[in-house]
Amino acid sequence: MYAVKQINKKKKESTDKRRSVLAMVGDTQVGLWVVRSLAQNGITVHSIVKSKYGQPAQSCYSTSAWVMESPTNSPEFVDEIESLVKLLDVGSIMPVAETYHNVLIDQRDRFEPDVHLFSPTRECFDKVTDKDYMQSLCQKLGVPVAKGMRLDQLMAPENRDALQLPLVFRTRRQNIQGGQAPWKAAYAETEEELQQVYEQVKTYADNIIVQEYCPGAEDHVQIMMHEGEPFMVGDYIGEHHMPLAGGVTTQRVSCHHEDLVNDAIKLFKAVGYDGLGGLQFHYDPDTGKYIFLEINPRFIGGTPTLIMAGFQTSFLFWQSHFEPEKMKKTPYKLGLRSRILGGDANWMIGMIRGDQLPPGQKRTGKIMTILKFLWNCGPWTKDDSFMWRDPKPFLVDFMQMSKKLGAQGHDIIGNPESQNSKH
Repeated sequence: MYAVKQINKKKKESTDKRRSVLAMVGDTQVGLWVVRSLAQNGITVHSIVKSKYGQPAQSCYSTSAWVMESPTNSPEFVDEIESLVKLLDVGSIMPVAETYHNVLIDQRDRFEPDVHLFSPTRECFDKVTDKDYMQSLCQKLGVPVAKGMRLDQLMAPENRDALQLPLVFRTRRQNIQGGQAPWKAAYAETEEELQQVYEQVKTYADNIIVQEYCPGAEDHVQIMMHEGEPFMVGDYIGEHHMPLAGGVTTQRVSCHHEDLVNDAIKLFKAVGYDGLGGLQFHYDPDTGKYIFLEINPRFIGGTPTLIMAGFQTSFLFWQSHFEPEKMKKTPYKLGLRSRILGGDANWMIGMIRGDQLPPGQKRTGKIMTILKFLWNCGPWTKDDSFMWRDPKPFLVDFMQMSKKLGAQGHDIIGNPESQNSKH
């Protein structure tokens, strides 16, 4: 019939097509809170997941959950989405991961105007996911950004002294076929380490951007842009990461830094961004100085923190198209801390194991690391999955922790590339 299988079904559904969403959420906490925010505000949510053991699939807020059979980049994948849209009679599609956006943007005409796709335009998407372009834009607009260039340019003899050590390396464009680095970030504090990084990626060094490293904590800003203006903003500081040297935030605390927010808005306006998107900065709390790192045209990894602090990201996103006259700003609580339990356990293990840290960061002792982890088991730190009214996602996540302990990477966005075999 259809190249999908239904793995969870609830009876209660909206009879209004506009209030029914096909949410492409994967298996993680980010997707779980996208579903929760929508459903708690009266939206029927049908979830596309990677397995029946994923957290959104187990949530009582998912009316149904589905696993796709075809690879994401195959033509059959979009055929399956189209068939599912017709079967469920939904009024919109809301992707979480950039890969889903990248595939569906080019197929927008197959769905709209009857079914709205919550994705940016192709032109805007390509601009914000090109780190080289965004670096140039920052320089033009006066937004602080680290000095940098493409790795292939740096390795040319005439440019070897153009940047000062230490250096940080990232993939320039993630949403192209091939040429993605095997790490989110890598560092070089010596010429020998620079050469070692180059040897890893030299066949696609033109897709690696290298910048002078600036110390600081990761500050993430999520903005709901509506009709050219910011409707609501939430930001948070990443306290723990996995991998330690530069990965996803496994523990974070909500905050507000006006200068960063103003520059984030400036960048979004410059590229004509509309909808929900996130920006990442390096912020030094001791000096107040910061630099721009990247834009993510999607729900960002700290979505659980944002929503628990009062920023109903996915529901506001839905309202921006279907009920813009009813959109309301809500108070954003500062100092709210939340974490991924398994991810933070791996942060503790990585710190004890001696995993690489960013340049200049000090390693806490083993006892202090364990005490920090245990202290955050108290009620003052929220869990990214736990909710009394929706307990199964946390129970599933807790039961799967043993399989994830010791891992040196973590996926919180639900990217299809990291899909495990289906259960």
